[in-house]
Amino acid sequence: MRIWALLALLTLLTLGACGNHAPPAAKRDAGPAVAPVAALPELPARPLGLADLGGFAWRSRAGQPAFRAAQAAESAGDWPGVVRACTQALAADPGHLDAAWLLAIAYAKTGALDRVTAPLALAAAGDYGKWAVASLTHPALRDFLATPAGAAWRRRVEADRATYLAALARSIVVRANGDLFAFDAKDARSYRLTRTNGHVIAALPAGKRYAYVTRRKGGRWGVGAIDLDDGHSTHDVPVGRPNGPLVVVAMPDGFWVGQGPVAWSLALDGTLLAAPKKPSGPELTISTAGAVRLARLPIASITADWDDQALASAIRLQPTSRVVSVASPGLIAGNTIAWSPDRAKIAFVAQLSDQCAPHAPTVAAFVADAATGTTRELARATSGLAIDWVDDHELAIAGDDGVSLVPLGTSTPIPLTGTTGLAEPMFVARCAPPEPLADGSDDDDPP
Repeated sequence: MRIWALLALLTLLTLGACGNHAPPAAKRDAGPAVAPVAALPELPARPLGLADLGGFAWRSRAGQPAFRAAQAAESAGDWPGVVRACTQALAADPGHLDAAWLLAIAYAKTGALDRVTAPLALAAAGDYGKWAVASLTHPALRDFLATPAGAAWRRRVEADRATYLAALARSIVVRANGDLFAFDAKDARSYRLTRTNGHVIAALPAGKRYAYVTRRKGGRWGVGAIDLDDGHSTHDVPVGRPNGPLVVVAMPDGFWVGQGPVAWSLALDGTLLAAPKKPSGPELTISTAGAVRLARLPIASITADWDDQALASAIRLQPTSRVVSVASPGLIAGNTIAWSPDRAKIAFVAQLSDQCAPHAPTVAAFVADAATGTTRELARATSGLAIDWVDDHELAIAGDDGVSLVPLGTSTPIPLTGTTGLAEPMFVARCAPPEPLADGSDDDDPP
């Protein structure tokens, strides 16, 4: 019995010892180490637009002959030939944006996907409105966009969109070489809005939306739309019969276009449909000869006794009841009046005389303080003037020598090289030629 009792005691001691310790964990196969996913490359931001309006004139520069050869190779399906010709065009003119875009497409077509980004970035930064968004949907770039570099490019385009729209929101619209451009005074950059090869003759502004009118060979009219809020511009669409007068009226959702008994509605996406009767609103009239006039009376919070040419010797500012006038015989052109963004000032153009002497100034630009009614002359011109507010403290004035920025603190004009006018048509004095001197007048004697 002692032997069995001893064996039982030993068994209990062994079990107790085991209960005080957890069994060893089973070893697990950790498998091969997983390498971290490499971060996709990020593309640095480039300045959008161009610093010089002349930069958009690459079709008249040294790279254009080689670019024409590239276009011929493209038509023939010779993509290696396109690469060679576009490379030559960019060597002759590094700012030839058409060549940069086509080179990016050619690299994609020839399988050189690692070389697409550089020329694509050059083209899209210079003309974001034309090529940036287009690059995300172009069939030739599908394989490129599926690469890490392509994914980085997509992020770059999406990030640049906010920068682009912010620049357009604070820009004024100017004319240069027969096309329209947005000029951002803050960064001194220009952005191309129309691409008509120089056929724009007039534009009707309606807030941040514009209708523009082209006249092509044979006198055929065309109309297009620009929406600065979303950065979209349409191509010009042919309308009407050649050489007939044209009328464009601003509407809340687009523009009304009329020629005689025929009328259309132009949507902001460029759609042109038959339209009902003419609405009321700011109106642009273009004569058969191409003379342009803008009518936009009434102006909010301003009253006056306007004559049949929308001129008045004085105006009243309703918010402050101040009366604004210019020295007699000057007349304020009602259709030129514009409130500053903060509504503290107005700017306008005035006709200086009812008779136009050769080579003498006929119009002047003024700014008036709404609180006091005091006026200050900013510029004079012989051919006409147009004005637009850059911000609360600076005006853009288009006159005899193109467009200048006029800071109200100094009134020292800053010329915008290469511009010929603002989107807004210039006001031209409606005055008769000087009366001839009577025979025998002392004024007729030679000095």
